[in-house]
Amino acid sequence: MIRRWLNECTASLRIARRFGFALRPHGWSFVLIALLMFAGIALELAKPWPIQWILDEGLIGTPRSGWTREGIVLWGALLALGLVLLDALFDYGAAIWTAQVSQSVARSLRLAVFDHLAHLAPAFYARFKSGDLIVRLMGDVNLVRTMLVEASAGILTRTLLIVMTATMMMLLDWQLTLIVLGIVPVALLATLLIARSLQIATRKQRVKEGELADSMHEAIHATQLIQSLGRSGEIVHRFARDNRRTARAELKSTRLSARLAVSIELVFGVSTAAALLFGSQRVLAGSLSAGELMVFLAYVRSLLKPMRATSKHTGRFAKGIASAERLLEVLNEPITVTSRPNAPAAPAAPRRLRFEGVRYAYGPRIEALRGFDAEYRAGELVGLFGASGSGKSTVAALAVRLFDPDAGRVLLDDVPLSDWELESLRERFGVALQDSVLFGATLRDNLLLGKLDASDQQLLTALEEAGARAFVERLPQGLDTELGSQGSGLSGGERRRLCLARTLLRRAPILIVDEPFAGLDKPAVDRLCHTLAERARDAIVIVVAHDLDHLERFDRIDFLSQGVLHDSGTHGELVARNALYRQVTRSVQAEGA
Repeated sequence: MIRRWLNECTASLRIARRFGFALRPHGWSFVLIALLMFAGIALELAKPWPIQWILDEGLIGTPRSGWTREGIVLWGALLALGLVLLDALFDYGAAIWTAQVSQSVARSLRLAVFDHLAHLAPAFYARFKSGDLIVRLMGDVNLVRTMLVEASAGILTRTLLIVMTATMMMLLDWQLTLIVLGIVPVALLATLLIARSLQIATRKQRVKEGELADSMHEAIHATQLIQSLGRSGEIVHRFARDNRRTARAELKSTRLSARLAVSIELVFGVSTAAALLFGSQRVLAGSLSAGELMVFLAYVRSLLKPMRATSKHTGRFAKGIASAERLLEVLNEPITVTSRPNAPAAPAAPRRLRFEGVRYAYGPRIEALRGFDAEYRAGELVGLFGASGSGKSTVAALAVRLFDPDAGRVLLDDVPLSDWELESLRERFGVALQDSVLFGATLRDNLLLGKLDASDQQLLTALEEAGARAFVERLPQGLDTELGSQGSGLSGGERRRLCLARTLLRRAPILIVDEPFAGLDKPAVDRLCHTLAERARDAIVIVVAHDLDHLERFDRIDFLSQGVLHDSGTHGELVARNALYRQVTRSVQAEGA
């Protein structure tokens, strides 16, 4: 058991050390906190002695050094009051500084985890649910912060207080001290056993809370769909089930925490009774004064206070370790798409984007591309067309280097994408993928993500090109209209057009858009086609196409089938020579009907 405990302590310290980056900037603050806490410990040890002076010389025994009984009582009471006031002052200072450091550590931890999440590949988010990640950022970070600052400082301070109190007790009466401290190992054993169970229970509780958060997130996001299907009652039933499971997990952790506290209380209740019994016998025997017994009993009670606090901090430490493991699960996830050292910036006006034998699979069974070869040049408007699952969206994601191919190469101006500096590479792209992502901010703020320094006139021009200006100008606050979460309150077509406007605003030399014509009337389609054609004169423009009505507008169509480039040409040429192309277009037309 001792070996297992030592192994767990070593593992816990190793986990805590991983978060040292959040503690290092606060070295001097920790020194100040330690000094304040040590001063508090000294005052805590001094508190019982005015009582001993009053009892032994002011009330029972004979006054010494010329003091009167009244003077001893008065100055003893004032001294006791002064010690309490000073202790409160030092405790207040330590609490304020600890809170400041604690909040700063939480900010650093949360920023580090969020920064890491922002650079992880899409494959990571296919394995982890967004609600669970939110719980890790908001809840687990707080528990780790508590472990690193409050719990660690509390355990260190209380441990020192216990040692110093035990030392003072030994100086008063070592035999009585041994009787009292003989019960302490029982308390320590109970603390270790329950803390281990509490750590396991907390880990399970955090998992359940993550599942509940994800359930809430998905249900709120899909409220309209749920209501339209008449399944609100079913969703509420599922939520109630997940809520019960989370509550049961939390209750189990609470029970273990309470059991830990009660165990300490019981053990030291026995200690106090033993000290009172045997101490009274020593007073009657004349080997201890009544005042010294009062001091000793005060130290026993003082011993109970830090032991109780230590058990509480031990519980916090156990919860913090469980949460730290969940954060490390994120931080240990490798960032697979990075820039090589000293990589040059991508060219400001690239002329060619080429795919050579590209293969990519989503997991072991879902092969999206299997030997894809294609080339896209500035000066032509190219459409990507194919049945659902043919790999069109994967081509777009690989082009902007959201992930790297499993085999083959993607080159920009004959240089592999991995050889260009990553951020500058992505700056060269304007991408509007199938998912219309908007944020719960103003319409202006959403558009400015495309170009931070854009003027209002540039914003309106981009909206005009995307066929969105008319409906934006009808909004009560226009560009300053506050959007709901994920753009709620707008139709799907309106969200898609705003995302397209944001992409067009970038004026990037490579433009990739996924089905830009959906939801537009004919004049808006004509205007957008004209915009894309104009951009294609000096930029690489690729349009993922689904609508058969507009295929003839492209200079060239790359026809994808089962992850390969099956054929390439104009719509008329493909219809004339490629039977599979005719079959897919008929299938798409039938689905649209």
